[in-house]
Order: sequence, then C-alpha cells, then structure tokens
Amino acid sequence: MRNKGCTLLLFVLFSFSCYAQKTDLLNSKLDGKWLVKLNSNDIGTVHTVLEFETDQNSFKAWTRKGADKDILGFWKSALARIFTDDFNKGSLIRLTDGTIAQKEDTLILSGIFRSAVGSYYFNGQIFNGQLNAELRNSKKETKGIISGNKNPQVSYPIDNYPEVVSEALDTTKSRIYNREVLKTEEWTYFEKIIKNKSKKFNDDVELVFAFYYYASKLPFSHFNLIKIEEDHIQESQSYKSQNLFLEEKDSKTALLTIKSFGGTGAEVDSVFSIVIEKGYTDLIVDLRNNSGGTVEAGLTFASKVMDTTIVGGFFLTQKWFNHNQEIPDRTELELFPVFFEANYDLIIEGIHTKKGLLLKVEPSNTTFNGNLFIVTNERTASTCEPIVHGLKTANRATIVGETTAGAMLNGERFDLKSGFSVFVPTADYYTIDGLRIDQKGVEPNIKLEDEDPLEYIMSQIIK
Repeated sequence: MRNKGCTLLLFVLFSFSCYAQKTDLLNSKLDGKWLVKLNSNDIGTVHTVLEFETDQNSFKAWTRKGADKDILGFWKSALARIFTDDFNKGSLIRLTDGTIAQKEDTLILSGIFRSAVGSYYFNGQIFNGQLNAELRNSKKETKGIISGNKNPQVSYPIDNYPEVVSEALDTTKSRIYNREVLKTEEWTYFEKIIKNKSKKFNDDVELVFAFYYYASKLPFSHFNLIKIEEDHIQESQSYKSQNLFLEEKDSKTALLTIKSFGGTGAEVDSVFSIVIEKGYTDLIVDLRNNSGGTVEAGLTFASKVMDTTIVGGFFLTQKWFNHNQEIPDRTELELFPVFFEANYDLIIEGIHTKKGLLLKVEPSNTTFNGNLFIVTNERTASTCEPIVHGLKTANRATIVGETTAGAMLNGERFDLKSGFSVFVPTADYYTIDGLRIDQKGVEPNIKLEDEDPLEYIMSQIIK
C-alpha cells in the first residue's frame, strides 16, 4: 500500500510539473512587449506597444503607464483616474480579463479591450509569432482589428511626432474656413500646448488622443488628426455595419433607426419604398448617437419626408471670410449658387471654388406624407443637424429628446507626408434664418431628460 501511495504521489507531482512547464511555455510566447497596429472605426489606424503579462492561463496587457500625465498634466490625470476607469495606471489602452488556451500550434486569446473611446470584446490568436485579433461590441459587430509581433527591443518614440504636429498645424492654417479663428485665445493655447506635448508622445495612440482632447476645447468642430492606411480602408469595408433599421410598432406606426448617414442614397430609397408601400401614418425616426455622414444620404432622407421645397441653409468658405466679417444678407445670398443634388463630389467642388453655397431640398417623386417624429440626443451631430432644424422650422416634424451636438461644419481630410491625415473644417454652416449650428445645436420641440422619448411619443402623442 505504501508503494502504491508513493507511486500515486510521484505521478501527481510529475503531472503538475508537466502542466507547469506547458503553462510556462505558453506564457513565454505572450509575455513581453508587442508592437501592434490597431485599425479602428473610432481612431483610424494607430501603432502602439502593448505589454503583456501572464499568470497561469490568464493575461492582461497595457500601453505605456503614466501616459495620461504627459497628456493631461498631473492634477487632471489624477482626477481622471479617480472618477473614471479609463486610465488605470495611466495607460490609454488596456486588455483585461484575458484568458489563454492552446489549439495545436496556435494560442487562443480572449478578453476585454478598454480605452477612453470605448470597450469591446477582444478575441485573437497567435500563430508563428504573429498576433491577429478582432474587437467586437455586444452585438458581435466588428469594430476594430489588431495585428502585430513581439518586439522587446522597440524604440521610442515610434514616429517624429513634433514634425507630424507641425505639418498638421500648417495645413490647418491654409485650409480652415475662417482664418480669424486662428487669432482666438483658444487657438493660441491649443497650438502652444499640442506642440509642447508632442515632444513627450511615445506612440500614435498618445498623439491622436491628445490632439482630440485639446481640439475639443476649440470654438469649432470637425478637427482631428488620424492615420488611415490603405489596408484599414479595405478592412473597414468588410465590417461596415448596416446604417438603417426599420421596425413596425403597429399597423400604423413604424420606427426607423438611422445609426449613420454614412451610407448611400439607394439605402434610404429602399427603406422608404417599404414605408410608403406599407401605408404607415406615423413614422418615428431615431437619430440618437448618429454622428452624421455624407450629404448624399442626408439629402436623400430629407427629400423623402419634405412636402415642399425649402432652402435649408448655406455654407460659407474661406473665400467669403477673407473679405467679409459678417454673414451675407438676403441680397448677397441670392447671388450664391444653389446646391440641391445628393452628390458629395459636387458640393466639395463648390466649397473649393465658391464663396458660399445655398442648400435646397426638393421633395422626391414619392414621399412620406404622414406624421413625422424625430428623436435626438446630445450625440446627434453633423449632417443630422441641418435636417433636424429644417424639419422643425418647416413644422414638418416634431423633434423629441435632447439638444443636438452642435457639430455642424463641412470637414475634409488632408493627407500629410508623415502618413497621418488632418481633418479640417473648410466651410462654416448657417441656417437660412442665420443660426450657426456649430457649438450650439438644435433645440427639440419637446425636451426630455429622464423619460424614454420613444415611449413618450407612443403613449403621449400617437396613443
């Protein structure tokens, strides 16, 4: 019996030793610094370093600790760490709750990707020393792709960030819609601090985050710094999500959720063909969290719900502001070319060559003529906002929810020699009654804070 007990003990110790050796071998493949590329809808393409740390069959990873202090300063970074979970130990990106498994020669990884711009499920694998992973939301939609290799000798900074910032600022000064904004205290502060901070950036993530953070304090929107490589453009096509969702609430009422106007006019046409065919008398359009999109989809939508021709507003370009401080009066507006085609290239051509453009919306051949309700929140932005204002002013729709984002300018992307691109506002926008939507937003007819606007419309208005 004693010999059997000893044999069993030796077997257990041997098995544990083999398991520990196998675990150590797995961990050695992952532990350490990885130079990775993140392709994301949120921040474009960025290169950064993820440092992995393993423990048995689990892992965690992070970008440079203390990066928040170099970007925000001591006190703001301290407050950010206290009141949010975005900057644990000062890292801008973290992987938490990670698990490791092995399938033949491949390591299978899963965990949670956390950053200031969002949290996603992380699922990836390592094969032949190459990391490939996807980021997905709770609906299993792909929101990003990570790829990279283990590189313990990576050198910092990854790029010449002072040079990138300098080129971005020079491009902005030559392209911005009104050079007078470059004389403001906000711009002077932004230019000074982003130049100083750029000397401390170690990777693309730090540059992009800092640029976005300080640009958000400026008196205009549509200004950021991104890097979009060709493979990101191709990959983003493959996981481009659906923009429009139609749901029947009852035989007379439909709910149309528009996540983005980033699609085509054909998408809008196809949805409205169903709405009109079904004969709904009430249409609720949910524009919450819709950050905008193209003029093609936006104008097509407006043409499907307008019952009369309206002049929505006008763009003013640098050619106007180079010689005028005030916005044009009615007489001057009559000299502006009128733009009504749902064509992005045509409107950009007009912005590049004209002092200003008038936007006109004409009803399409088949339109929805029933009761229209638009739901908005503080993230309803850009292309959405002149549509919301136009429908409200024309008394064509009842706007329910929150004041919109106040982010309505024409923005264009300009490629830099560094590989980055700077997104610059090239035309200011005013409604026909002289309201500058940017930095202000559009007020709803019915403002709701705690109530669900969809339930409110269904129970209090439509009934």
